[in-house]
Amino acid sequence: MVGNILYLLSMMVPKSKKIWVFGAWGGNQYADNPKYLFEYVNEFHPEINAIWLTRQKEIEKKIESKGYKAFQTNSIKGIWYSCRAKVGAMSHGMIDLNRFACARMEIVQMWHGIPIKPILLSDPKKSSIAKRKLLTKLSFFFPFLKKELRFNENLIICSSSKHVSKILKKAFGSNSPIRITGFPRLDGFFRTEEENPLKKKIRDLQRENVRVGIYMPTWRQKGEFNIIKYLTENLQDIDKFLKGNKLSLFLRIHPFDQHELPKEFNFDCIHLITNEMIEGDIYSVLGAFDFLVSDYSSVIFDYLIKESPIYLMVPDRKDYIESNGKFVYDYKNIELPVEQSWGKLLPRLNEDNYQSQETITKLSSKYHKYKDGNSSKRLFDQIIKRA
Repeated sequence: MVGNILYLLSMMVPKSKKIWVFGAWGGNQYADNPKYLFEYVNEFHPEINAIWLTRQKEIEKKIESKGYKAFQTNSIKGIWYSCRAKVGAMSHGMIDLNRFACARMEIVQMWHGIPIKPILLSDPKKSSIAKRKLLTKLSFFFPFLKKELRFNENLIICSSSKHVSKILKKAFGSNSPIRITGFPRLDGFFRTEEENPLKKKIRDLQRENVRVGIYMPTWRQKGEFNIIKYLTENLQDIDKFLKGNKLSLFLRIHPFDQHELPKEFNFDCIHLITNEMIEGDIYSVLGAFDFLVSDYSSVIFDYLIKESPIYLMVPDRKDYIESNGKFVYDYKNIELPVEQSWGKLLPRLNEDNYQSQETITKLSSKYHKYKDGNSSKRLFDQIIKRA
């Protein structure tokens, strides 16, 4: 009932094209596409009153320390600016912002990666279909839920190429307003002026002629294949191989899984990336690595923009499909070689002809129309044009 009252109030409050609200990951992170657009707007368009909404006091303080505006999502100011904002930018859903104070707000959906796993309208699981049907029924009594369902009414849904747009239409619907602007978070690949201790460590290794890679496995649900346990069981062998071949590997493990790692993490050539090192934003350093090791994480699409080697290691394809359903876009279609174990993958890291540069460059252009670090600018221009 309170939600409906607030929703009706936000419908009556006059909107301002000069007020935009931003949020990401349920209001619990300052990261991803919304972060990069938010910082771009603050730096180049002070005429826009850009507000970051968060559910974490620490994030609010951190953003304020940068000289930007941030408020708690459900605070008086957070609610007020949500009611007044003409534009709302997010990475997941209305939970990133304030779904009760969003009436007549124009939604910019940047999502958080090109989908491989079945999501939203592309998710065929009975439980997912039942949930969508239930939300549709409930939206009659709780109108604020409509923005969770009607993707065709969004202002913009970001894409990076025609090919990617076809994939996104499976998730958001054929009539969704997809625009090829590039993803703002990939602007981080082109920022050379930013330095931090982690990036410096990577550069120091590279100056010693060490090839430096990053391992980023996708998150598995509880009860699925334990990819982190599989990693820890092989850490000694991985470290030994890396040391003997002038290689170094950094691990970016999902925060939900980091407790699976050894408490004492002491290896010569394997390094752990914590949230604190990157302030929750891997894209600030991702472009510094020489190669990527992953599986069916959407980061493989992102990393293609760099046109550097990508190695896929997938030990649990059959189990993963049984648990999650068929891929909305099968990673095998990416035309990159796939190995099934660390033992088979490691020797590939030193094979010059394992994947051709021509193939990587061709794939990069297939998934990224633009490779210039100006995605935030293009998206901003589209918002101004359409809002």
